[in-house]
Amino acid sequence: MTAPPTAKSFTSLEQAISTFEQVLESSTADETELVWFQRRHRSLRHGADAPTGLMHLEGGAGKSKVDEGTEQSSGGESLFGDIPRLTVLIRVVEGGRVGWHRTDSEQAPFLQNGLRQALALAKVQEKVKSLPLLPTRIEETSPELPLFDPAIAELSHEDARRRLADWCGDDPGFLHWSETRVAVVNSHGIRRTAKTTEVSLNVRSGSTPNAGFAAASARSLDALNAPAVVARARELVTDTAATPLPEGRLPVVLAPEAVVELLNVLNTFAFSGQAYLEGTSFLSKHRDVQVFDRTVHVRDNALRIPGMPFPFDLEGSSKSPVDLIAKGQPSTPALNRAQSSEAGLRPTAHSVGGQDAMFGNLFLLAGAASQGDLLKAANGGLWIGWLDPPECREPQRMEIRGRARGVRRIVNGELGPPLPDLIWEASLLAALGRLLGIGNQSVVRAMPTTPLGGIAAPALALAEVDGFSPAPV
Repeated sequence: MTAPPTAKSFTSLEQAISTFEQVLESSTADETELVWFQRRHRSLRHGADAPTGLMHLEGGAGKSKVDEGTEQSSGGESLFGDIPRLTVLIRVVEGGRVGWHRTDSEQAPFLQNGLRQALALAKVQEKVKSLPLLPTRIEETSPELPLFDPAIAELSHEDARRRLADWCGDDPGFLHWSETRVAVVNSHGIRRTAKTTEVSLNVRSGSTPNAGFAAASARSLDALNAPAVVARARELVTDTAATPLPEGRLPVVLAPEAVVELLNVLNTFAFSGQAYLEGTSFLSKHRDVQVFDRTVHVRDNALRIPGMPFPFDLEGSSKSPVDLIAKGQPSTPALNRAQSSEAGLRPTAHSVGGQDAMFGNLFLLAGAASQGDLLKAANGGLWIGWLDPPECREPQRMEIRGRARGVRRIVNGELGPPLPDLIWEASLLAALGRLLGIGNQSVVRAMPTTPLGGIAAPALALAEVDGFSPAPV
């Protein structure tokens, strides 16, 4: 048997592939797929009242389907920060039926036992419509992309603490960083491996309600540009007295960080393959129908830089750009190969394991408007600098409820006095149905739906919306 990894080591991808080959050789299934997903999370808070806007990376709501998140100690550091956590996904096709199993073991005998359990499960499943289910070697390509930064992989809590103090000074901050190793092997000759790193910084400058917020994620410390993130938060701080919420419908400018949260909700409840096939997504009734403003164009591009690139999905299929919203019309959900057979649509190469697919590298395409242009277009309305992860109460109408922070009045086309935190309840279909402008600068953030990627979005100016109320203190 292979020796288990030490507390601070990853299993090499070469060893993972060698173990998978041994398991494949023992498989009697018509088709077999093995996925290795090993990740080490680390995180650190700076300041007595550090922001929690990245709580989904701390084991909170919205965990990814592959990675179950990182539990936290009371001191703000990862309980499992030095231990790479492994998930192995096993999937088989036998007699046209699919079975699967998930384990945290890397030992070949245990994986072979998991293979037998997947075969037993396959016997009670319905037949899939088209075979072969798994991709073949002909699809295998690996473009050169900046996926791995040794400085992140080697970053200790002590070094991170020093960096955070240097970047943030007296401002509270939250830093999350991770290293991930992925291998995908199947019985059709697919052999894909990759090492990635990711770092995310979340900063709040000032005190509520006068605070400014900013966040960003990147594959490398250099690309993160932490000083620029802190500067963006500080630029939004105000020392003026808070003003009450105006009555009636108001135009709203959403900061890029807030727009990313809305796209994360759409990705979860509207564009996942499972939501589409179950009929809970509005997309099941409104595909190829214009439901958003015609200027809204959302593309998944796992090869784009700047961004959070990753070249293949967890079926081993090579990724390519996919337009999921074009001129306001949603066109396709994310679909793995089994889901595409059921839906009668083309697979999109976005398998995330767990029998589902989800877009992992979303870009809301930027427009031409500067922040000043957006504020002028929404004069008399509100600026929202941050959204806590919103709830989605009615997926078919995309009705959300979230806490808005860093709220400011827009007066004479400029940021004016602050407001206390607000609760915003709205339909995204209505809110994004008419825009006043799209910003020209985007922010990239890693999100719960993008365990191997991120979401990039600019600021948006929405035409008059309502649904605001004072948030509980």
